[in-house]
Amino acid sequence: MGRSRKKLSDQPFEVEISGLDSRAMGKAVLENKDLRVYDALPNERILARHMFGRSHRGKAITLEVLKSSPDRTRPRCPHFGDCGACSSQHMSDEAQLAWKERTLLHKLQETGGVQPESVYPPLCGPQWNYRRKARLSVRYVAPKNRVLVGFRERNGRYVADMEECHILRKEIADNLTSMSSMIEELDCRSAIPQIEIACGDDNCALIIRHLEELTAHDNERLRRYALESGMGIFLQSAGPQSIQLLEPNDLQLSYSIDALGIHFHFEPLDFVQVNGELNQKMVMRALELLDPRPVDRILDLFCGLGNFSLPLATRAGQVTGIEGSEEMVERGQSNARANGLSNVDFQSVDLYSADLGMADAASWQAGGYDKIMLDPPRSGAENLLPWISASGATRVLYISCNPETLARDAGIMVNTNGYLLEGAGIINMFPHTPHSEAIALFTRQ
Repeated sequence: MGRSRKKLSDQPFEVEISGLDSRAMGKAVLENKDLRVYDALPNERILARHMFGRSHRGKAITLEVLKSSPDRTRPRCPHFGDCGACSSQHMSDEAQLAWKERTLLHKLQETGGVQPESVYPPLCGPQWNYRRKARLSVRYVAPKNRVLVGFRERNGRYVADMEECHILRKEIADNLTSMSSMIEELDCRSAIPQIEIACGDDNCALIIRHLEELTAHDNERLRRYALESGMGIFLQSAGPQSIQLLEPNDLQLSYSIDALGIHFHFEPLDFVQVNGELNQKMVMRALELLDPRPVDRILDLFCGLGNFSLPLATRAGQVTGIEGSEEMVERGQSNARANGLSNVDFQSVDLYSADLGMADAASWQAGGYDKIMLDPPRSGAENLLPWISASGATRVLYISCNPETLARDAGIMVNTNGYLLEGAGIINMFPHTPHSEAIALFTRQ
């Protein structure tokens, strides 16, 4: 018979915190076993308690801070610790940035075997009420005849009972309780599992997912709520193609890159960066580092609706944007026309296709590009790196949402493909969470 697992005690215990893991949880060792502790900081001594259940194995929660770190600060939100949207409000802004930068540089060295020639200053925007895209869960609690609207709790099983939020755009945060009250009045209140949030520069919209047909009363109440709150209402009865605008009938979502006078229209479920003000700074830094000139042909891989393509086109000779989604390609083309940019074109290509490099990709791969921009999803762009190397591009700017895959790809770019990692730095797209974007510039003569 196998050895039985030692039963954990439910009694509090003291432990020293040695560092932070990749999710900003405190690292400790207890009885020769690794332990991860919520809401703990390096060099602290805390009173903790084990968490129970298979998904919480090896985890504990902080009950009391016995010796505090100078980096500790008072969380701004009263729901911190229960809500799963934030994990770092107990850490000062400066400490969060320093930890994210150390994490990036450590990953580059450990995974890729590289270090940048220079470390760019962290790119920062607003620390609070910055989030313009989010998915909120909805749950009707029948015994209490209440509807909860918010992020999931830290353990992910239940909807947090939230009355306020300090990272959502203020128009949304100020209406959390009114959203709950409105849904309580609907006939279909038990058939609404989620609300997607999408905000442009000047307005916000709610995309309400409903699992059963709405009654006339429901439609009327939702229309009235749109007028009361000033937010648009979309309805989603099935997949993304089922989304329909309910109120107002002339709602359009858009954002701008003010320094360039460029405007982007987008649909409510389109991908846009969650931090609008920081996105403007990120685009301008990308232009600074890639240095597009009138003689340059530039390729923008994973271009989406043209967040980088259109700004690049204001300075480059020709820009080609490649994106897997045909709808996003159409959005990019439409935005290019609306901004009077005729030197940018968009093509739909599956950049993760096993056939990449064959006929379907030949038209764009034969472009003879001087510079390349890429902003891949979390899985990175490893399969594209051989082609990037063979393209002859002298500057490659890589925006990443995952330091691990950026580090892997950076190692290949430098150690195999002969590029220099000229610089890298963090983009603090998600303050008070362990997530951050990163930017890396590769150059070659």
